[in-house]
Amino acid sequence: MSLSEESGDRILASRHVSQELSHHENNAMNTTLLCHNFTLEPDFISYLTALQPYAWVLWSSGLIVLVLLWTIYAVTLRSALKKRRDSATNLATVLSVYPLVASAAFIAIVVPRATLVAEAIAQEVVMVALYHFFCLIIAECGGPSQFIRRSGDSPLETRVLPCCCWPCCFIPRPKIDKRSLTWLRCLVLQIPIVQAVLYVIILVLWAEDMMIYRHGLVFIQFFVAASILSGIWGVIMCVRAASGIGVMLRPKFVALQLVLIIVKLQCSLAKLVSDVATLPCVMSLHPAVLVNATQYTITIFEMLLLSIWAWRLYGGAETKSLNKVQKVVVAVLEEGSGVRDVKQIKGGVDNKSFSITDNKCEEKV
Repeated sequence: MSLSEESGDRILASRHVSQELSHHENNAMNTTLLCHNFTLEPDFISYLTALQPYAWVLWSSGLIVLVLLWTIYAVTLRSALKKRRDSATNLATVLSVYPLVASAAFIAIVVPRATLVAEAIAQEVVMVALYHFFCLIIAECGGPSQFIRRSGDSPLETRVLPCCCWPCCFIPRPKIDKRSLTWLRCLVLQIPIVQAVLYVIILVLWAEDMMIYRHGLVFIQFFVAASILSGIWGVIMCVRAASGIGVMLRPKFVALQLVLIIVKLQCSLAKLVSDVATLPCVMSLHPAVLVNATQYTITIFEMLLLSIWAWRLYGGAETKSLNKVQKVVVAVLEEGSGVRDVKQIKGGVDNKSFSITDNKCEEKV
């Protein structure tokens, strides 16, 4: 093959390659090569340059929603603590899921190289919140002793999701006692511990080698799923037992469970789309980068909707129902004797303890 030489700097090229390759064609070729390199994660400057002029619009919108989420969190927590100061830690942890997951998603949008770290933080936040929600259920039932006393001889329903299929029909249904509640607590407590250990392993593999990370992730996901499903099983059993004594917490559990579905299932589907589907390169970025940015943007707005729903569940709706109870009690007392002080009645409602001893009032009730 004959070669041509150029004076000055020696440049050797095949004769069929044009020496007049334009700068734009060279950029297009480099962009195509970089776009299809699956190990590529753009640095902040390259990412910002590629997203212009949409970067600041996207980031400012996400920041506004983030501030709104933390504001809703503060309002909801303040309203919820008026009725349950003894469960302050549990309430603060459960309600913080929505702004914390949104904050992790915002970090992943701004810094693509922090995507895996942000994903690990978001998932660990949800796992910790699940345990605190279990503690909140026990507190709503009056503590372990009161929970056991109110349950009586009722068995613990073990045939619930995800163990509701035919092979699980052989699981015994023990009586609700101290031992069974301890077993449920351990079943739920393992979620944040096991998930933290597994994500440390995943981050180490990711930092060491991308090929080892991709092959090892398939096997690690089995342990991740087993840990989450067993913990969810424990929470559902506790929710079912609490509903049996009149404490309805299923809507609150659904609001928390949707966060888990968004963080785990939605994120996994987004990764699957970028791996399986053949997507075009847009704005000189790898398709996986754009898919992740889109998915985390959707996550932020989903957390906003769920946070508003949580405000209705923990703050607004319960305050209205409490006011209705106060009006009913006041009306009954006025018809019976008319000598009770309204301030004392409201205090009794807040403390969930009513003492109506008037014979006339008892007959009318």
